[in-house]
Amino acid sequence: MSEAKRDVRATDRRSLPLVVRALNGYGRTIRRIRPSHGRLNADALVNKAQESAKLDDFGPDGWQEGFEILVDSVNDEGNLSQLGRMIMGGLLDTTLQMRLRVVDWANSHPDVAREQVTAPIIVSGLPRTGTTLLSNLLDLDPQNRSLLGWESAAVAPPPTLSSHKEDPRIAESVKDSGQLSKLAPSVQAMHPMAATLPTECVTLLGGEFKSIHFETQGTFDSYGTFFETCDMVPAYEFHRLCLQVLQSAIPTQRWALKTPGHMWHMAAVYAVYPDARVVWTHRDPLKVVGSVASLNSTLHATNTDQVDFARVGRTWRDKCLHGVKVGTEFRDRQGPNDTVFDLQYAELMDDPVGSVERIYRHFNMELDDLGRRRMSAWMDENPQDRFGRHRYTLDQFGLEVDEVREQFAHYVERYQVPSEG
Repeated sequence: MSEAKRDVRATDRRSLPLVVRALNGYGRTIRRIRPSHGRLNADALVNKAQESAKLDDFGPDGWQEGFEILVDSVNDEGNLSQLGRMIMGGLLDTTLQMRLRVVDWANSHPDVAREQVTAPIIVSGLPRTGTTLLSNLLDLDPQNRSLLGWESAAVAPPPTLSSHKEDPRIAESVKDSGQLSKLAPSVQAMHPMAATLPTECVTLLGGEFKSIHFETQGTFDSYGTFFETCDMVPAYEFHRLCLQVLQSAIPTQRWALKTPGHMWHMAAVYAVYPDARVVWTHRDPLKVVGSVASLNSTLHATNTDQVDFARVGRTWRDKCLHGVKVGTEFRDRQGPNDTVFDLQYAELMDDPVGSVERIYRHFNMELDDLGRRRMSAWMDENPQDRFGRHRYTLDQFGLEVDEVREQFAHYVERYQVPSEG
């Protein structure tokens, strides 16, 4: 690409490849004749996953509630295209098989239960607040281990030290990423992803079918309401089991994990990880809401017959409002405590390595010279707009600047979040 950086914006279905638009057109025609065409069936998905994995034990009950609500929400509310239904069916199948394999591995390897997941660093905060950058930097410290993109759906059998860099599942993950890039090429500029880079640990929570990442595929209102109010402790217990499986094969000193979704359920995070070291990133909500609406609109365009930009904007604005509300309420109930470190996006962008050093000092950790040099080198190689500039405005999504500013005024005041203009 030339030195001039490419601008990328939210897209709709008209930007999809011709063959995909033809497939989706076929699906719309068939559904007019047979409305049930392409609907997902919960029992059939479970049976298919068991047959493919050649396993039948899903572990403790409880996961079925979120799974069934999600399937119904996908069928009735997502306005999914033919391709979208296929993608969601594949995602649910992959998640079910991942759960089966994790439970089977843990049952057949009793040593897994003895693994201790100690004092993980957990990066959270609103989406689009620098959590990806911070996660990439933390992964460069040899003392930390991050969940990599390819590992997130391939927890068991766990990779070993000898196979970790050449596991055949890496190639499968690269292929999947390539397919997404073809369908939504602008996503990389909005949210860089790769098989061998750190990823959000939402897929581990997804093993209990309680995870915000399902909602990036479409607007599933009923499931979204369920996720905001459900008991997340079982999901974090399965999350911990996945980490135990992974570190049973590769000795791990400290996990460095991230996803904005943790903020929605901080009480459950600390119930399962009482010694967690949480980093809460903050950014001007006028930027956050526009950026997250733009990213999700682009992802939805891959899966839906027609993106409702205003609906996506309202949905993710409300999710962000709920996240900061429940996260702040949890901190207020806890009282003063030093297990949460607040980091401003502006500070992270201005001095990325220095921000990591301040996090480490807060938690009485030490960043050695090797880690510092590796982080500096990575920043030199990965400028913020490496894949293009992400452009968006609130009015693209039916939102007004003054209204959003007022809605988030308490959050901005509470955490002294600077305006980005």
